Amino acid sequence: MHSMKKQVSVWLYIIVMILVTTACDPGRVYDQTYAVEGQAWNRDSVFHYELLIEDSLSINDFYITIRNNTEYPYSNLYLFITTRFPNGHATKDTIECILADKNGKWLGAGSGRIRDNLIMLQQALRFPLKGIYHFYIEQGMRDEQLPGIEDIGLRIERSKPRT
Repeated sequence: MHSMKKQVSVWLYIIVMILVTTACDPGRVYDQTYAVEGQAWNRDSVFHYELLIEDSLSINDFYITIRNNTEYPYSNLYLFITTRFPNGHATKDTIECILADKNGKWLGAGSGRIRDNLIMLQQALRFPLKGIYHFYIEQGMRDEQLPGIEDIGLRIERSKPRT
């Protein structure tokens, strides 16, 4: 019984530490990740991110987060990213994300079969309008079913001052 209590308190301590370290990031504006359902990312599956911007003066860095496994068949990943502004206007960009080097070595953090990639999308950018922004991310590869992609996310952080 004493061993079980100790094990529960260790897990509780770990959970609290994770929450404290991730919640205390004052530079983070937005960070949302979605898991790809099933064994593959369907071409018709679009991830939607919505955020309210009240500060149009701050300078921000935009990132795409990608978690892939070693079953992913390519060294890169093309994404279509649509941004819908508060005034209704929209833009659509095609982004190439490099996930492995020319020798096939996986990039990103991690070991074993999972890799976490933080891909810079835009640096030192201001939101032009206050209001609700919508971002849509879809895979732009030729595969109807794209295996090996585990999670896709959008992260926005306050830019750090350049020296």
